Amino acid sequence: MDAALVVRSVWEGMEARNWGAVRRLVADDVVVTWPQTRERIRGGDAFVEVNRTYPGDWHITVEEVLAEGERAAARVTIVLGENVFYASGFYRVRHGRIVEATEMFGDPGEPPYDRSHLTERY
Repeated sequence: MDAALVVRSVWEGMEARNWGAVRRLVADDVVVTWPQTRERIRGGDAFVEVNRTYPGDWHITVEEVLAEGERAAARVTIVLGENVFYASGFYRVRHGRIVEATEMFGDPGEPPYDRSHLTERY
């Protein structure tokens, strides 16, 4: 399975709450880094459990996955009630399983200063 399909399948498996499928697609010794909270998840079981137990009725839409060789990048939207989060992830896939990931999550917000003369809001 190519890297793009593996990454897409993991995110879609989480949306479907198909934890067995997700677990099969991450290596036993996977390392996932979340820079914004300075957390590191070691191991496939821990990765699945962190996501399985995340509170609330969240929903995931995979917007885009790009890959070349064993590297992949994904852009994802996560909706939790009225809250929207955006995730970007960078992955290394070997033998059909994610072995390494860095995922960043962002909240929508207001621009930090008035730059409306240079931008447009959507």
